[in-house]
Amino acid sequence: TCSVMKKRRGSKVSIVKRRREAEQLLMTAVRQGKAKFLEKDLPTEWRQNPPMPPSMIKMVLWDMDRTLLKTHTRGLWKDDVTKLAEEVTRAFKIVVPHLLHQKFSVGIVTFSDKLRTESGKGGIAGEDLVKDLIVETFSDLYSKVRKLRDNKHYARKNAEHIRDQLYIAAALPGLRNAQDNKQVQMPNSKSWHIDQVIQEYKTRTGSTLSYDEIMLFDDTLENVEAALKSGVHAFAVLPNSAFTSSCWEVALEAMVSPNATKSRLAGRER
Repeated sequence: TCSVMKKRRGSKVSIVKRRREAEQLLMTAVRQGKAKFLEKDLPTEWRQNPPMPPSMIKMVLWDMDRTLLKTHTRGLWKDDVTKLAEEVTRAFKIVVPHLLHQKFSVGIVTFSDKLRTESGKGGIAGEDLVKDLIVETFSDLYSKVRKLRDNKHYARKNAEHIRDQLYIAAALPGLRNAQDNKQVQMPNSKSWHIDQVIQEYKTRTGSTLSYDEIMLFDDTLENVEAALKSGVHAFAVLPNSAFTSSCWEVALEAMVSPNATKSRLAGRER
């Protein structure tokens, strides 16, 4: 019995190691410009439902600018939010409702900061921007569903339900550190944001959430690197295409079949 347990334990360590290597390989490929296939967004290949993460994952997080959005708000949006909603990637709009339906938690971690609006120059930022963006995005999506086409109010209620389930951490480290005299400064990464999500998860559910139960998608390599070091399953997306169906598929490959992901990346690099 002991030998079997040791073997299983060793096997698990080996799988985790290969998975981490696959995640690192993907990030390196993005950095070197050798992962252009991530630009492909073909959700129709998913047929009825997109593939879901393995059961060990509890939370999936996205950065906002150049990740779930195909554009960059520069942390502050001064135009109509409905225009910004048009920039949300198709893959994000498909994956999120399915994740929530399958009881996964979903969140957005962004450097957009509500303190930016205190300058009096107008606009919307931070958590308020994220919430309005989500409502506009999914209101539009649900209003195109045949059964909801003639009931915009019900479509919006569905969108608000998605918004209310989200975990949101929105803060710009440089801005917060400049206004805060604490000895411990906010790191210039998504580390603080992820910790905020973990705390909120505990508050809402009464359960703990560990780093290795989280997936993160971000277009900034430094944020991905920092998250990987903490144990998060972090994946770099290409800023020019943002989050696509290919990003999702490759990330899931790295979670369940790291060797397959390595082979796919190696094949694309030739």
